[in-house]
Amino acid sequence: MTKKAGSGPAEKAPVLSAIPDWADAGAIGELVGLSERRIQQLTRSGILETETPPGRKVRKYRTCQTVRRYIDHVKQKAQSDGAGEAEMEELSLKKLRAEVELKESQGQLHKLKTAIAEGKYVDTENAGRELAEFLRAFRQFALDMPARAVRSMPGQVDAVTAKAMERAMRAELETMLNAFADAVMELSEGGEKAG
Repeated sequence: MTKKAGSGPAEKAPVLSAIPDWADAGAIGELVGLSERRIQQLTRSGILETETPPGRKVRKYRTCQTVRRYIDHVKQKAQSDGAGEAEMEELSLKKLRAEVELKESQGQLHKLKTAIAEGKYVDTENAGRELAEFLRAFRQFALDMPARAVRSMPGQVDAVTAKAMERAMRAELETMLNAFADAVMELSEGGEKAG
């Protein structure tokens, strides 16, 4: 029993000894492993081209040129997909960095809000108002000191001397308080100019 050539389970595809110059969409599809319809879609999108062979009326594909164009198209697509993946990877990395920075800033904001709620920080508007009120009260307290000091010495000095002492001490305190207020104003103006 002899087996006939080409029969049996391990039948091999025929090997082309010569490649035809022209082929239709079905033959090109066979060569590159695509359907005839997909070859036609690639032609409509401008990736593959048809021509009219000399002496014929039906448009066909130049076999070798068309296969090379398809291979170039696949290579270019693979390269652009690779570049797209690199860009996506870079964008993902940037996104992760931004998310980390956001989480860190949210943590810092939470700590700051907690510190404010605990009274460790006071907003500048309230602090300025409270400082001004304190300075007014302190000024009044300081200017009342000469009168209290003179009243604590009854019978030791006469009334004219006591009044003169009170005026002198009050004038000295006013001079010192005004100098202090001027120095504070200069410091605050210097800070505004520097900031």
